Amino acid sequence: MRSGKLNPARDPALRARWWRLREDFVRWVTRRHQADGRRARVTRDRVYILPTRQGFMLLLILLVMLLGSINYSNNMAFLLTFLVVGIGHNAMWYTHRNLLGLKVTVLPVKPVFAGAPPMLSLRLEETDGRPREALRLAAGGQESPPAFLETGGSAEVAIALESRPRGIYSLPRQRLSTRYPLGLLEAWTWLTLDTEVLVYPVPHPADAVQAATADGDGEEAAVPTARDAPPDEIRDYRPGDSPNRIAWKAVARSGRLFVRDSAGGDAAPTWVDWDAAPGSDPEYRLSVLCHRVLEANATGQPFGLRLPGQRLGPDTGPEHLGRCLRALAAFGLPRRKLT
Repeated sequence: MRSGKLNPARDPALRARWWRLREDFVRWVTRRHQADGRRARVTRDRVYILPTRQGFMLLLILLVMLLGSINYSNNMAFLLTFLVVGIGHNAMWYTHRNLLGLKVTVLPVKPVFAGAPPMLSLRLEETDGRPREALRLAAGGQESPPAFLETGGSAEVAIALESRPRGIYSLPRQRLSTRYPLGLLEAWTWLTLDTEVLVYPVPHPADAVQAATADGDGEEAAVPTARDAPPDEIRDYRPGDSPNRIAWKAVARSGRLFVRDSAGGDAAPTWVDWDAAPGSDPEYRLSVLCHRVLEANATGQPFGLRLPGQRLGPDTGPEHLGRCLRALAAFGLPRRKLT
């Protein structure tokens, strides 16, 4: 049997080992840099520059040209050699200058459900009075298309990170690079901008509705399904009514604001309870609870969430929904780093 060569790109173990060595080396190189937080400015001590593959090829050609010029004592060959060296030197200066002085700000990452890729967006700002060309952002193995900045302008660059299971994550290290103007050299800077990345459980409906409501004493009762509940009544809008209860069809017909009012009056708040979720797998139960939280929020009525060791009281609105989904995402897990 022929033994093929080991390819890090195809062997997961070698690829993981190579990635760890690379991360350790980058961490050692950037050890003197402080964590950036939400904003950073690219200064001289943060810009690294090396020739690209084309740049190394040009260096080899220049070496051959120089040896030939010396061997034949040809002044025109010397002139051509040093002319190309001067062009390369200017290209190095322009490449380094293309990154220098940029202001970079990380934008909030929109929460996603497990299985969907989070979108990392950075805002690049030019403040030194010169345009910037062909800027690329890389993070987590993904790279953005090139971005261009006008003099004094700004632009947003975004990349889709790899999808992850539910949890709260930190951003991976970011790499901002450029090969402008000739592609002979690459200048880059490492950024440690960070913001919270929320990954919610995947909503999964259970076979039976087991949510419960509670009165002031904590006594629980089953939540009626939509077909068992009495029909809603339509009444005029009053200040303080939830926008989710606005009857838009009635508004379109009459031009006046109407809201749906339950015929049963003010109902007890809905409780989404861990103990009422079916199954024994915690991840499955969290998915069911996520689905019920979304359903309870869609009704516009107050709802609460009970988890082991945590209780979020009944409330309404997007902020309350965000708190409940965040509690489900973080349940039983520490904050991790996206890679």
